[in-house]
Amino acid sequence: MSGAASAWAPWKPTRDELADLEAEHRARVGALDGLVAVPDLLLAPGAGTEGMLGVRLADGSRAAGVVTRSDVDARSPAATFRALRERRLRARAAGPDVPGAVAALVTAWFSEVRTDHGSGDAAPTCGAVDVVPGEVVPGAVPADDGLAVVWPSRDVEAVAALAASGLRPVAHLAARRDARPGGAAVSLPPGVVLRDAVAADVEAVVEHQLAELALDALVGSARVREDARATLGPQVAAAVARPDTTVLVAEPVRPAGGAHGVVAVEPPRLSGLVAGAVTRAPAAYVVLLHVDDALRGRGLGSALVEAALARVRQGSGAETTVLLHHGVLNPLSAPFWARHGFRPVLTTWELPVGATT
Repeated sequence: MSGAASAWAPWKPTRDELADLEAEHRARVGALDGLVAVPDLLLAPGAGTEGMLGVRLADGSRAAGVVTRSDVDARSPAATFRALRERRLRARAAGPDVPGAVAALVTAWFSEVRTDHGSGDAAPTCGAVDVVPGEVVPGAVPADDGLAVVWPSRDVEAVAALAASGLRPVAHLAARRDARPGGAAVSLPPGVVLRDAVAADVEAVVEHQLAELALDALVGSARVREDARATLGPQVAAAVARPDTTVLVAEPVRPAGGAHGVVAVEPPRLSGLVAGAVTRAPAAYVVLLHVDDALRGRGLGSALVEAALARVRQGSGAETTVLLHHGVLNPLSAPFWARHGFRPVLTTWELPVGATT
């Protein structure tokens, strides 16, 4: 298993060849993690393979993917976790040297982006530094013109190839297979109660969400936009008003400073885009969990999670899969969610376009 982009050639798969590749990729991923859904690359009616990026190695290993390009409105909710111009690779790989095929495909992808970037087709890099992929540059500013690829977290061999390319793991889609109660009962810190959020809590919930974004922005898994407060306000207000969306706040028994923490969970009917990434349905989605710094380590976050899971059980059933995103490098997120039964399913890898030139 090389994991390096050794001798390879461009490859334009036919539909039959692509079907064989996808079947082999799907079987391999399924053996590694049965929770990962692998949809067909060519989902659109009449879609062809003309725009497909593909590579083949001498030993028959191969990889192919579709590169999509999108422009994100800076005032949209999506802009808090995506570059404003994003080139996303959806890829499949198979053969005796999957790491080598993945490395070769990423090399071909970088080359294609360099060509576009040099032609002036790419957006400004907003401070990105031109570096060799894999080189660490202190003080480099993440660009708003970026590359992104999502890959199964348990596919360690392919993950090694992605890491060697210079792509950075920024976020995990984590899953808990059901919403059943946890182990020992969780107690609230003294003097704190949980209740459903009401319209008067919208501003406090937004503050918690901004604080969470600011922390994740430090480790590269979120972006705090100039209009984030104005963007999040209506979104939070709508969530609070929906009967089947859970938004719980933790407040002092004797109000003296607003909400100490908040959790928000969307029901399966609103989680379709995220739920499509896993094979188990229905799936609810945890949008937000945040606790004041002063109360961390005292059980409030755990109490909020257990209360949210109880609402999922009541609304959608105990077998409901529960999903969430958290920052790979956030030192608080990964251990906390692992303690509550969540584990990575898919990992998003990113790189500013400027870093490929």
